[in-house]
Amino acid sequence: MTTLTDTKIKQAKPKEKDYILSDGGGLRLIVKKNGTKTWVLNYYKPYIKKKSNITIGTYPVISLAMAREKRGEFKVLLAQDIDPIEHREQLEREKADRLNRTFEKMAWTWFEARKLQANFSERTAKDTMALMNRHIIPLLGKYPIDKITPLIAINALKPLEEQGKLETVKKILSKINDVMRFALHRGFIASNNLAQIHKEFDKPVSKGMNTIDPEEIDEFLTLLYQARDNNRFSLNIFYAVLLVMLTGSRPSEVAKAKWEDINFQERTWTYRVQKGNKNLPEGREHIVTLSTQAIEVLEKVKVYNAIVPMASNSPFVFVSLTAKSGHITIEAIRQAIIKSLGVGRLTTHGIRHLFSTTLNETGAYSADWIESALSHKDKDRMRKTYNKAQYLEHRFYMLQEWGDYIEENAPKPFL
Repeated sequence: MTTLTDTKIKQAKPKEKDYILSDGGGLRLIVKKNGTKTWVLNYYKPYIKKKSNITIGTYPVISLAMAREKRGEFKVLLAQDIDPIEHREQLEREKADRLNRTFEKMAWTWFEARKLQANFSERTAKDTMALMNRHIIPLLGKYPIDKITPLIAINALKPLEEQGKLETVKKILSKINDVMRFALHRGFIASNNLAQIHKEFDKPVSKGMNTIDPEEIDEFLTLLYQARDNNRFSLNIFYAVLLVMLTGSRPSEVAKAKWEDINFQERTWTYRVQKGNKNLPEGREHIVTLSTQAIEVLEKVKVYNAIVPMASNSPFVFVSLTAKSGHITIEAIRQAIIKSLGVGRLTTHGIRHLFSTTLNETGAYSADWIESALSHKDKDRMRKTYNKAQYLEHRFYMLQEWGDYIEENAPKPFL
């Protein structure tokens, strides 16, 4: 059979009807009456041996040499009993799936999966969602996840670095890599191209916890009481701030405290600590010893809840009628501190720092008592294994002296 040449193809003129020029091996050029010249491969479908045609493309976009190369590729598939049409459709579906598999869709899939895992609090979920909506999705969301290069991500984040938002960049990089690892481990990408891009950015300088000096406790308490009297915040928020001061507990634990965990007779508050316990989903037990001042605060909260509609039936100590959780938030505690002392002087967690600093500076208490009261895990694994002491008797003594100190520095009457 005579094969085609470029000259013969160029000279092929349209006729009243479509006609075919053959190059052998099933490769044909259909010359249509409108002048269009289309390459097709005529073949037998695997197994059923039914004739079929697959379009290769039009001439001269697809040259004779290119059409022959494509014929060779299709012949290789047919030798493996693979239908070229089905193979092409499969490749197109995979391509469309990759293009549709954007970073945004993968990010939200990761987020929903992460929410089901341990150690992902409601507050963390809320902060993560805000970070994604404000920064991550607008910057990278539309890119197919397997097409995001280091340069794309670096260029997207550099403006934030130039604005001095180094802590925000750090958080974004952490979440981006969480999503990329999620995609990698599930076979959606072959490698995490963004794993090392954090090296291209300046590290934020740690500013520590904003706190006040022990000598400023009386000033803070005076301003806290004045803000309460001026109705800058609700009375139960005032009590919550005092309980954080009196116990050194994490503000998040105070905010979601439950009555069932408080034993007035034994003067203890027992709950599970989630923070720092990734391998213990239910958390570790922590016992807070309650001074007479802390007990008095809790008794006042009971009275307050009794006159607030629907609050008396709540399992939570510090009830919120607006928050979905049913209890007050850390933000409410933070705002009370700001409304009392101003912005930038003391954070919610800074109260714990103040608690630790003041007690350590007295030299009267063992560091182990203080660390245990703060519910800090012992970093020495061997020591932690053998040291199960909770120093309850010592902590009762220490927290009572601390409660007395707070009351002495607070306006009169104490409550």
